[in-house]
Amino acid sequence: MELSDPATPDTSVDISSIAKRRKSGRATQKPVLFNKDPNISQVSSGNSGKRKRADPPTQDVADSSDIESEDDSSDDESDPDEEELKERRRKAPRPKKAPSKPNAKKPRTGPALTTNLAVRPAANGVKKAARPQHPRARPVKSAEENGTGLYSEVFSEGHTLDAVAADWIARWDQNNAEAMCDMVNFVIKCTGCNSRVDVHDIEDQDNAPSKLGDIQEEYQALKPTDYPLISKVKGNASFRSALSGFFATLISTCHAAGLLYSDLAILENIEVWVHTMSSSSLRPFRHTATVIALTIGNTLCTVAADIADNAAKTMRQKEGEQKKKSVNKERVKALEAKIAEGDRRRTQVLDSMKYLLDAVFIHRYRDVDPKIRLECVAALGNWITTLPDVYFDGMHLRYLGWVLSDISTPTRAEVVKQLGKLFKNKDNAPRLRTFTEKFRARLVEMAVRDSDVSIRAATVELLDMIRKTGLLEPDDIDNIGRLIFDTEPRVRKAVAGFFAENINDWYETTLEDFGGEEGLADILGEEVEDDFDTPRSSWLKLKCVAEALQSYDAEDDEQDSVVREAGGGGGLIATGVDSRYAMAARTIYDGISVAKEWEVLVGYLIFDLSSTDQHPEGADATLESRCKLNEKEAILLLEILNVAIKARLSEAIEAETDKRGHKTKALKEESRKVQESTALHLARRLPQLLKKFGSNPATASAVLRLGQVLNLEIFQELRQDSTTYASLLDDINKQFLTHTDQGVLAEASTALLHAREFEDLEEVTGSKVQELWDDTISTLRALMCSREDDNLSELCNTVRRIANLASISDCVAVLDLEGRPVSKKRTIPQNTSSPFSLLLELIRDPELDDGAGEEADETLISAAKTVLFYYMWTVRSLQTAIPSGTAIAKFPEFALFAQSLETLVKNRPAASPVRLAAVGTLLDLYTLFATFRHVQIPPNHQNADDIHSLVQHIPTSAESLILSTYAALEKSFAKKARRTLEAAPDDDLASDPEDSSDDEDEDEPSHAQQETLIAEKRLCEVAGKMVLAIVGRVLDHEGPNKGRIKERLQRNKAKLGSNLKEVVAYLDGPKAKGKKRAPAKRTGKKVVKAIEVDDEEESEEERQVEEGGEEDLRERELVEDRIVDPDEESAGGDGAATAGADEAEEDDVMGD
Repeated sequence: MELSDPATPDTSVDISSIAKRRKSGRATQKPVLFNKDPNISQVSSGNSGKRKRADPPTQDVADSSDIESEDDSSDDESDPDEEELKERRRKAPRPKKAPSKPNAKKPRTGPALTTNLAVRPAANGVKKAARPQHPRARPVKSAEENGTGLYSEVFSEGHTLDAVAADWIARWDQNNAEAMCDMVNFVIKCTGCNSRVDVHDIEDQDNAPSKLGDIQEEYQALKPTDYPLISKVKGNASFRSALSGFFATLISTCHAAGLLYSDLAILENIEVWVHTMSSSSLRPFRHTATVIALTIGNTLCTVAADIADNAAKTMRQKEGEQKKKSVNKERVKALEAKIAEGDRRRTQVLDSMKYLLDAVFIHRYRDVDPKIRLECVAALGNWITTLPDVYFDGMHLRYLGWVLSDISTPTRAEVVKQLGKLFKNKDNAPRLRTFTEKFRARLVEMAVRDSDVSIRAATVELLDMIRKTGLLEPDDIDNIGRLIFDTEPRVRKAVAGFFAENINDWYETTLEDFGGEEGLADILGEEVEDDFDTPRSSWLKLKCVAEALQSYDAEDDEQDSVVREAGGGGGLIATGVDSRYAMAARTIYDGISVAKEWEVLVGYLIFDLSSTDQHPEGADATLESRCKLNEKEAILLLEILNVAIKARLSEAIEAETDKRGHKTKALKEESRKVQESTALHLARRLPQLLKKFGSNPATASAVLRLGQVLNLEIFQELRQDSTTYASLLDDINKQFLTHTDQGVLAEASTALLHAREFEDLEEVTGSKVQELWDDTISTLRALMCSREDDNLSELCNTVRRIANLASISDCVAVLDLEGRPVSKKRTIPQNTSSPFSLLLELIRDPELDDGAGEEADETLISAAKTVLFYYMWTVRSLQTAIPSGTAIAKFPEFALFAQSLETLVKNRPAASPVRLAAVGTLLDLYTLFATFRHVQIPPNHQNADDIHSLVQHIPTSAESLILSTYAALEKSFAKKARRTLEAAPDDDLASDPEDSSDDEDEDEPSHAQQETLIAEKRLCEVAGKMVLAIVGRVLDHEGPNKGRIKERLQRNKAKLGSNLKEVVAYLDGPKAKGKKRAPAKRTGKKVVKAIEVDDEEESEEERQVEEGGEEDLRERELVEDRIVDPDEESAGGDGAATAGADEAEEDDVMGD
């Protein structure tokens, strides 16, 4: 039959024409005789020089059929007969050429000229998956290094992979042994080895393992420093893609040409050498061969899938032909033969895949090299998705489940990625049921406790897909839901969608008690949009959110108390740090729409539900009773309210700028309206919230934080009644005076400080702060006049309030003011001494010694903190007055206070919170007055000598106490963190500190990490204050032991984590900027990477690494083929290696 008939394509193949075909890779059709083509109109002899023709119907190469098939070109269920096709061609209109791009004229073909059909390298009747178009880098430049033969063709310019594969097949047809010899030498060269095999080695396949062993020994004797597959050399960027692309193209070309089935020796010879190399003990051989074998497996899977698709099409064609009235029996017989041939080919391909699985994958998926394990996991995932009918079963899925416990982070991440592809399709759920039941616990464990944050986030997303298929147990859902309180932002972000879907399920279940959406709508009636004080359906969903958060909050109250206790050891409590509830609320805000309606949330919180019954069931259930909140649920919703209001204001500010980054007047006005409405609505609601939730310290703290969000500037611009603002401050003062919780006092103080930032409201705010001063000082005088044991608690609370007030307002005048004589009519006696004198009396009070209780310790700490604030305000006023030349009548005297602090340090044990606070206050005191060195004193100032006398050095007796305290903290942290300290020299200044009782007992596992972090916090705080004192030249700057404290601080800085190391690094001053060096010229000599180092602590990037040296080999994982235990690795070595391991561990625990 003629070639122009698409029903019967020519199946002849000429292998010799493969190398001579065009570069485009398109197949060349066999020309037909000019005088026999029915599509060409014959003309007279006078016009024989020109001819007219109709272009025959063409097909795109990528969409054309298999060159060996008979009817693959048709996608219909049945093809028309030959006569019908000819009739359609005669009636079809002649297509016109595009005028813009005329086709080049083709040479005439005479009757005697014939052409054989060239081999199409990789089409095979199915559209080929496009490979990523990466620039093919050339690994080597010189001809000697580039090699000859196949290696040169694959990695040299001017050759496409299709052309190289076709050329090799042509050489195989001419001489099998030489072609296969070139192929094996190509594989060996790709490992970085220059050894070669000859034709005799190829002919003797039984000797292949022995020959490869000899080559391996030769290569290993050269001590290879690298191999191309993992090399980071600039020229090797695309080595892997070129290597994999060549073998993929080769197998596809053999399939298209039929050689994969007619000449089995090609694949068998490649398998003999590649599979043997994949079991080599030398990593370059093993890794390279594994990549090649897995690439061949991927291509074979694609080929098998294509054969199955073609068989299905042929089956439909056969069925369509059989349904015709006049059945073409010859055609049916040909289609049946084609189906049988396809089945034979597919069976042969699957047999090759099974052999590859048994010979390579089974051994290499558990290889000692994590890179090889990752390659196997990725390949198996590809096989499952490409051939699900063969590999999508429990026998193959179990390998992915086993690798979930791999110690390599990238390998575990790859498994999660491949499983995500499978679970993404809900139709795969039945096949994955057995796998999920077996490995569900491991997936949940990875999401909760994996060491890598990115894997945890990816596993949470995977479990969300599993939840949608209904394969997760309720306990697993709860375990994942608790991650809403996780400390890692990426994990919380990943669990947001999971938590939102749980809330939706929870809400749907709750609606059943009300008869569904329609029943709830009948109960509520028509909702008014702006009426936020009446029940609505959103309340029920908010209640579900609160219940879910409360059930997922597994934090123990004892752990919270430990964290709060840590703040009392010297230093202000940081009120700006978000709580775990606040971080969870921010995640909920992004995932649940009802959380963004903050007006509805405020109305729900304010609504009085106290008279309703708690959780009735069945028909008696009402919306009000179901929405009643307990204490913890109210706290959680108040945190969500804080986040919602802050996010609303932030979004309004961001809305002032359009997409182009320009601010327009309309956008500014709209943003201003949102801010004004938010401020007014919040100002009206705050007193109501304080009235309802002010009695509980936890809820009161959350409401007081809302006062810090209120934009008082807008409040003043709108000319609102000042009495409204004054009443709000009265409510804040009431919370300050009635609560004893440090959290409430800190939030109230911060709210007052926020109010003082606006000058227009300074007068109102100042009067309210003064009222607080009057009340607290009056209470202090009364308590100090009649000292009894039963009023110690009240005294502690009063001093704590004074310390908070001193932190936000100038307390010098208030604390220096002496009391008036008591009137005879007053029955309550009062102390007339100044508050400053009363506080110093408390610090020196022997009744508050060690053993008096926690309240006594808190009283001493608050009193010392208040006196320190007193001196801070004093120094501030002096530094403002000195440059102006104003005469100073009174200078502060701090010797008595310093002596009192030194006595506290001496009388308290090393781990006592009072001692830590006293040491920190003492260091801050001397450092504070050291700032007068930098004050510009006018010439001939009458108080110049008095000013210079304020700068004093810490006494030697106090230095030894400070150093012993630091040594105790250092030893405590090292014990909790299981770190080894440097041995103390014989002339060490610090005496051996005594161990406290809590250090002798082993911490519980649940509190071990928390206790370690607290110990590190205390150590870094004291070390930081010592560093500032040394820099200020008030510590370790005088006396016979000058410089010894600095040496003591630097002794263990590399062994106790990166936080302490950064603190102590300030003693060395700022680092000098390194000079940039010009890039070195390329030479044939060995290159040494050298970067200037600024200090003695060399970072990983700043040390010299010689290519080929031991350190370089260790970085490239070429020194040994064993898995190194992290504990063993961190324990081995000393010096910089140990420090680096400690720093890595510390970074993993502490983050920033």
